Amino acid sequence: MRKHWLAGLSLGLAVLAVAPGVKAASLPTVVQQQAKTLDTSALDRQLNQLVRGHPGVAIPGVGQIVSDLLHHQNPFNPQTLLRALALAAAGDLATESRLLGIILLLAVMGALLGRLGESVAGSERGGMVQVSRLVVLSALMLVALRSFGLAVGLVTSLVGELVHLMEATIPLLVVLMAGSGAIASAGIFHPLMLATVNLVAVLTKRWVLPLILLATIVELVGDWLPRFSLKNLALLLRQTGLTLLGGLMTIFLGVMTVQGAAGSVADGVTLKTGKFLASTFVPVVGKMFSDAMEAVLGSSLLLKNAVSVVGALAIIVTVTFPLVKLFLMMFLFRVGAAAAQPLDVDGVSDTLATMATAVGWLVAIAGSVALMFFLVLTVVVSTTNGVQL
Repeated sequence: MRKHWLAGLSLGLAVLAVAPGVKAASLPTVVQQQAKTLDTSALDRQLNQLVRGHPGVAIPGVGQIVSDLLHHQNPFNPQTLLRALALAAAGDLATESRLLGIILLLAVMGALLGRLGESVAGSERGGMVQVSRLVVLSALMLVALRSFGLAVGLVTSLVGELVHLMEATIPLLVVLMAGSGAIASAGIFHPLMLATVNLVAVLTKRWVLPLILLATIVELVGDWLPRFSLKNLALLLRQTGLTLLGGLMTIFLGVMTVQGAAGSVADGVTLKTGKFLASTFVPVVGKMFSDAMEAVLGSSLLLKNAVSVVGALAIIVTVTFPLVKLFLMMFLFRVGAAAAQPLDVDGVSDTLATMATAVGWLVAIAGSVALMFFLVLTVVVSTTNGVQL
């Protein structure tokens, strides 16, 4: 309790220097002055890089969002995102449709070679059928694995962009958390969030994605050589990677929620102590200093929420375009599997279905990582907003 009194006394004394100016100025003026002194260069660089990658989308900066919130305006127009998504989806569909055409052409060639082999009399029939099947499946696997490799690279790049975005957003949030009175929460979240963000990136890039890729290759080899069933080995590799990611998400969110609640309680005691000291022990003008404290902390809280909105919008834009591309790849692989099945070429439909399932797991991994980073912002905002003066 003594530490909370000392922290409250420090907080109360810190407001003394700014109290006259706060008293004379309105809240919008205070917020705009604080926004000008806030260093958002790292976050602005990430936003500019993101906008260059998606020219049709415009993400407002912190200052613009603060102004829109103060004037009760919508800081982001979702129609621009939907239009950019439609254009990107059309381009991706045209590109991936060529791949689907190649796959279907290979399936038709395999069916023709199979029928040709069946028309040959004698002992050479079985050999020709097997050779044609292996040739078609080998070409199909090369095309499919190349496409899947691009999908894995897309998810890897997505995780890297999310990490850079969080590394630019977290320091701003921590500074504004402390400025809004959530000193204990800032001390708890800062090392926890940075460590977890990097741990998730390392775990996803070096373990989860390689295990999913290896499981896909093993399952494709099992489709290529039906005598050697490897589906259980592929299932083991896939479940190992997904269990690592799921376990990390569960532990991280549980720890953040518990520690955030503890920090919120400590911050509430500190702020009430600081307000009591400012209004009671400062002669004559104590009430003015108490009101100034509320104004300063309220403006910092608004800025923190604005930074959180920018981070959330950036996460949504960063994740949406790759997920749309992955969904289209998964859908076209499913279409190819359905179209190749009537051709009755052994292994072709199973191979395409395996690729569709593998791309679906990539969608789940990318969505899970993005959801965890999004929940980081949500927990920070809900925890520090719950600190009441």
